[in-house]
Amino acid sequence: MKTRIIIPARLKSTRFPNKLIKVFNGKTLIEHVCLRAKKLKYDSLIVATDSLKIKKIIDDIGVQTWFCTKKYSCGTERIASLCADLKFNKNDIVINIQGDEYNFPLSAVNKVIADLKISKKSIVSTVVCNTKDKKLIANKDSVKVVTDINDNALYFSRLPIPYNSNESYSLHLGIYGYKVSLLNIHDSLSNSKYEVSESLEQLKFIYNNIPVHCVKIKSHNSISINSINDLKLVTTSIK
Repeated sequence: MKTRIIIPARLKSTRFPNKLIKVFNGKTLIEHVCLRAKKLKYDSLIVATDSLKIKKIIDDIGVQTWFCTKKYSCGTERIASLCADLKFNKNDIVINIQGDEYNFPLSAVNKVIADLKISKKSIVSTVVCNTKDKKLIANKDSVKVVTDINDNALYFSRLPIPYNSNESYSLHLGIYGYKVSLLNIHDSLSNSKYEVSESLEQLKFIYNNIPVHCVKIKSHNSISINSINDLKLVTTSIK
């Protein structure tokens, strides 16, 4: 069982095109994410990209790239294709770190890896954190989640869920973990109208009765870059 850290990096993001090559603090966003990922323990670290610009940037910092111009519906589909192409073992653990998740929590990634190692079921493991921040809760780019008694996700939404909660809300971070064996069947899973309407790929797993286990953390300093305002927030925070 090996640990594969994979960062899907599509250049033409719908909401914020070319964000991964925006420069701040002397480096592009994708460089910041990759250099942070290099602090983890892994057997391979790979950036899966459709962009020669991103490939050159990543090659220059000594990180492996997997280049493919095929259009994929989501990052997980791109990663599944990579795993098949590179013939990874079905028991290998794959950690999907979103290329726009600046300053993602390293300890949370380690918790996801541990979660997958002890699970006897075929699951997706991901990260959530509670907040009472009204701006984050109202922001459609901040994905909310409700869970069951076992911390498995019931639903993810861009809207505040549950409705009219007087307590904190659980926000989702852009980190996923799965075994290669699950990725091998990803293309055969039924599509869900909910993943299309919400534009949230993880809903496909829930729709197909695959548990999405939510690893809870108390706090983090990660910022998901989905808009120019998010980028401004990052540049302000590092001054």
